[in-house]
Amino acid sequence: MFIREKIHSPSLNRILSRINRGEIMLVLIIPYLAYAAWKGSLPFPWWIVIPYAGLVAYANDRFVLVLKKLIARKRPLVTVAGKVDQNPDMKHSFPSAHASNSMTAALILVFLFGFPEWFLVLSLLAGIGRLLSLHHFPSDVLGGWLIGTCFGSLGLFLGRWLLPFLFGTT
Repeated sequence: MFIREKIHSPSLNRILSRINRGEIMLVLIIPYLAYAAWKGSLPFPWWIVIPYAGLVAYANDRFVLVLKKLIARKRPLVTVAGKVDQNPDMKHSFPSAHASNSMTAALILVFLFGFPEWFLVLSLLAGIGRLLSLHHFPSDVLGGWLIGTCFGSLGLFLGRWLLPFLFGTT
């Protein structure tokens, strides 16, 4: 209610809906990836970064979507603001797929591929944006970050075992 009454506005919602997408993360990842490849600071070939992080984030996303259907918690837009959205994917709230997917990708990028730590802030901004746009409750975002941390950790474990084996690095 605090966010709805004090912070939320149609213009803020429009802005957050535009920038709070996975494509925006790619807009930041690709230039850094090109820079790191040019500099030679990546521990693995540059071309494996996006497919590997994307594959783990995709597995995470599928898991989150199953949880959303099982839990079927209504979004704040529906329960607090009274707005009905006709998009069937917009009906369920817990957990936040944006928070979860962004945390998974950020953990893999930072701790497996050596991206700077500020990439973790992108996940925090994704979650905060979902709160401010009234798409999620705080528990949805926290749950998403927790699930994303679990999938990101699994991706790190598998990547640290599999990638050196495939590419002959230490």
